[in-house]
Amino acid sequence: MKRIVFVLLLPLMMTIPALAQGIPVTRHAYTAQFKKSKITALIWYEETEDGDLSGEIIYTSSKQKTPIRIFGIAYEMEGGLCRHQLFEYQADGERSGHIEIDRDPRTSKLSALWGDMRNDDSQRTYALRLTPTAFPTGKGGTFTLADDITGRFVYNYQHHFKGNQGGTVVINHLKGNPGVEEVSISKYDPHIAEYNAHAVFSNGTYSDELEDCGYKFVMYVFRDFVRVKTTSDIYKEYDCFGAFTTLDGFYLRVE
Repeated sequence: MKRIVFVLLLPLMMTIPALAQGIPVTRHAYTAQFKKSKITALIWYEETEDGDLSGEIIYTSSKQKTPIRIFGIAYEMEGGLCRHQLFEYQADGERSGHIEIDRDPRTSKLSALWGDMRNDDSQRTYALRLTPTAFPTGKGGTFTLADDITGRFVYNYQHHFKGNQGGTVVINHLKGNPGVEEVSISKYDPHIAEYNAHAVFSNGTYSDELEDCGYKFVMYVFRDFVRVKTTSDIYKEYDCFGAFTTLDGFYLRVE
């Protein structure tokens, strides 16, 4: 018997075809100059056929040059522009910044912005000058599905822009006994709901349907994050959780 708790929570273009554990991806890489600033960065990410994005931003002007994970989605805008919207995820799951990259497919012209998500007072934004570059050696493979999970894994996203938001996915998996796995999703975002159930894990993927209202979702488990996507129509979301409330999101592994 499923236990479901509803909680109101709030979620040259250098393109190289590649394959990650059966998932085709296109690779993108840019050097970025923050205009009116001395900040520089390397941005690389992979794009699936469904428009999911996963990669890193490395601030090359910093002393540490620590890679920061980025996740996001691609979508079309008015006028035929293609937008890649990405969010920085710190190691603890906090969203620290967002990046918007717009490309005109007719001319390959690029425009981009970076915005601060950690400082409510400054809310800094920078225009970026992007230059396509070679995809970095040894990077990629972020969309490689996990073929087995054993133990307790926690995935999280959160940020403190205008208050604490985000949530956690917890997977309890007993090796060799997929019938007793438990998946729970809890969040603090008004547009995302909470779910607790036993689910079957197969080839890096969980899927389930909430029998009370017909809401369906699939959860892809990758090496250091999970991606939850709604598969039912918008009316099922409304019947289950309320308007514009889903389980969707990217969750970085933090434990």
